[in-house]
This record gives sequence, structure tokens and C-alpha cells, in this order.
Amino acid sequence: MKKTLTLLLAVFCWATSARAQAQTYQFYYGNLHAHSAYSDGNQDEATSHAATPAQDYSFAKASLHLDFLGISEHNHAQAGMSLPNYAKGLRQADSLTTASFVALYGMEWGVISGGGHILVYGVDQLLGWEAGNFNVFVAKNDYQSLFKQINRRPGAFALFAHPQSGDYGNLAGTAAFSPRADSSVVGTPLRSGPATSTNVTYSNASTGSYESTYQRMLAKGYHVGISLDHDNHNTTFGRTTPGRLVILSPTLTKANLMQALRNRRFFASDDWNAQVNFTLNGQPMGTIMEGTGNASLSVNVADGDNESVRSITLMRGVPANGVNAVSVATTPAGTAALTYTDTNVPNSAYYYYAIIIQNDGDRIVTSPIWYSRGGVTAAAPAQELAALDVFPNPVQGGSTTLSYSLPKASRVTLEVLDNLGRPVSVLAQDEQQSAGPHSYALSVSQLNLASGLYTVRLVQATGTTYRKLVVAQ
Repeated sequence: MKKTLTLLLAVFCWATSARAQAQTYQFYYGNLHAHSAYSDGNQDEATSHAATPAQDYSFAKASLHLDFLGISEHNHAQAGMSLPNYAKGLRQADSLTTASFVALYGMEWGVISGGGHILVYGVDQLLGWEAGNFNVFVAKNDYQSLFKQINRRPGAFALFAHPQSGDYGNLAGTAAFSPRADSSVVGTPLRSGPATSTNVTYSNASTGSYESTYQRMLAKGYHVGISLDHDNHNTTFGRTTPGRLVILSPTLTKANLMQALRNRRFFASDDWNAQVNFTLNGQPMGTIMEGTGNASLSVNVADGDNESVRSITLMRGVPANGVNAVSVATTPAGTAALTYTDTNVPNSAYYYYAIIIQNDGDRIVTSPIWYSRGGVTAAAPAQELAALDVFPNPVQGGSTTLSYSLPKASRVTLEVLDNLGRPVSVLAQDEQQSAGPHSYALSVSQLNLASGLYTVRLVQATGTTYRKLVVAQ
């Protein structure tokens, strides 16, 4: 019983917003894994005459079906990075962002031998281990400390880069589930590369696959989406392969793209203009939700080039049971839509994602939707939950901020519970609050909270939202 309760709590604690009225999203295509000569990119500088992030963004703007480019420089001098250039890259990204193109700048942290590479965005300081070459010290190969730094910065996140077995402290393997990693890692790639290609005719398809890492991370209980990387080391941004990371966002702005990435609202596509709408009870991919009724799932595929679909497969798995997801529904060839109602039993938790194969063999894989069904057996739509965030998390002494946005005015109770479900702090008690954002500072040091796992519980008119809070020594 205790194990079952712990599993359900682990799912509910990560509940995020489920919107009552479906948001209209646009599809934006790009890549988050690329390099300039500020690290080890632009290796063809002698012929391309491009070396800076600004020059690379300008090149990328003219590429077909490319709305954004993220340059993620290696964070250490061995790969060419110097501390002043990281700040320059951030400024150049902001200056090259326009209404029709978003330039993002981050880092590829770590080394391949002895740990693995991981992309980091939303951190405006260089994280490193070399003397005189970092803003914030993070020891080489210390991924838990890296995740801690990411979690201290609202909106920051990490994505795996070409993950190998044993990477990141064997996070996808035998290592115990890490709440700290779950709070910071939002994605892992379907494909990465071809990294050293000089092809600029969009025809050098990447054939490698890291899909097994995606499957294992989901089976272990992690909340990750699936991305697609180019890993450009030459001046080929957006033109080597037609593969794209596709982000669902209301508009093309840096803030909206970053929020969509943080919420796992993206998918991996070998096709450069495919559109996939994947919903559960009207909520989009990346959503973590709870409800009392059946899970009604829908997948719709469109393509600007009118490419036909060979198959759509709906996958379902149980979070944290260690078993990969299995197929629960498929479509016949030529069908571009799938609907499926999962009459899963009450008090159950599942995640779902879709795999689409086009007739030319192109593969598209969506990020998941996580659905926890409560004990009421009558069919009912999913409850609208308020978005609840905790930053920093984990927290080490000092204080952390609990923030949320109410979809409508409501009476609110906000409290922190220990691992036995006892309140250790009540920040709001049946308090009438207006729609919109609210935030509270929780002083861990003043409360003298012992290290361990706590639960933040937000109760409002349309449901209850939970988040984990980890207090570290």
C-alpha cells in the first residue's frame, strides 16, 4: 500500500496546468543543438567566413522551414569556450531575434568521456569547472549539482544530447529516480546530427536513433519530451537535414518558445513541415493532468507537402513501473487521424504518446501526456488545474518561491505537507483570490525544515495541484 501511495503521489506532485479552453497553438520548426566558433563550431570558417553566433543566426534565418535556432556552446576551454564569449553570445542572440525568427543561446555542458553532454537553456551564466572560465562553479561530471543550478533559475531547463548508456550518472539505467533531474530535464532526442556534415541541400538525413533512452526515461517515471538535434559543427544551420524539433506555441517569441519547451510542448520530426495535434481530453502534448473520467485521445496529422501517412500508433505506459510503453491503438495505411478512448480503471496513472510514420519512412514521435484518473467512475472531463511552480527546487536553506496562476477567481488553500501528509506550513487558508498570478516565499530556514521530500498542495475551485519540494542539506 505504501509503495502504491508513493507512486501515485509521485505522479500527482508533478501536475501542471490543464486549460479549460483549448489554447490555439502554431507550429514552429528549428534546432537547439548547434555551435559557433565560440566553441568548436564553424569548422568551415575559412570558406564560410562565419564564426560568431550573430553570423550563424543570420545564416539560419534564410534556411527553409526554420523558425528558431538554439546555439549551445560547449562550456569548457578544451572545446574553445572562453568566459567573455558566453556573455557575447547571449547578447547576440537577443539582437538577432525578430518577429519571424527566434535566436536562443545556451550551453552544451559536460564531456562525452565520463559523463555525457547535456544542453542547458535559460541560464545566463557560464557553468563550469575550469579555473577562471566560469561564472558559477559546477564540478566536472557532477550532474546532480548541474540540475541543482538549473532548478534555481525559473524557466531554465536541460535536454539530453546524443545520450549514451551510463550517461548523466546512469540516469536512464540503474540509478535511482532523481527528483532533481526530473525537475530540470525536459527532453531527450530522437536523433542527433549529422554533426560534421557540410551538406546544405537538406538531403543528409540523420539515421541514428536515441529513442530507447526516451522509452527508458518514461518507464522510470521521468517527465521528458522528445526532441531532434542537428549538432551543427559547420555552417549548415537548418540546411543539412529536413529533420526538425517542432514546438507548439501561441506565437513566435522567445518567452513563448522557452515556456513551451519547459512544458514539453514539442515533438521530433524527420519531416520539416509536419503538423501533429495530439491531445487528451482536449489538452496538448506535454500536459500532466488528473481527472475522474476516461482518457479521450486524439491524434491528427497534416503536412504542407501533402505527404501521406503510413501509420499512427498510440503508445501507453505506466509511470515508474520500469516497463516500456506498449501500443494500444493503430491506424490503417492512409489514415491521418486516430481517436481512442481509454476506459482505464479509477485510481490509475498512465502516460501516452504517438508515433507517426509517413509513406516515405519519415518518423515523427510526440512528447507524452500524463493522465492520473481519480476514484470517481462516472465519465467527466479533466479538471482545470492551476499552474504551480516551485523555484528553486531542491532548496538548500534560505527560501523558495511558490508561484501559480489561477484560471479564474477562487477560494484557495496553499500548504506544505511532510511525507506523512501533515501540514508544516499553511500559506493561504480558504482565501478568496483573483484570477491570475500569485506567489509566496517559503522560508525553509525559519521553519527549520529537515532535509527530505515534501509536498506543496494547492486547492482551488476546479481541482487540486501538487508539486514536489525537496529540501537538501
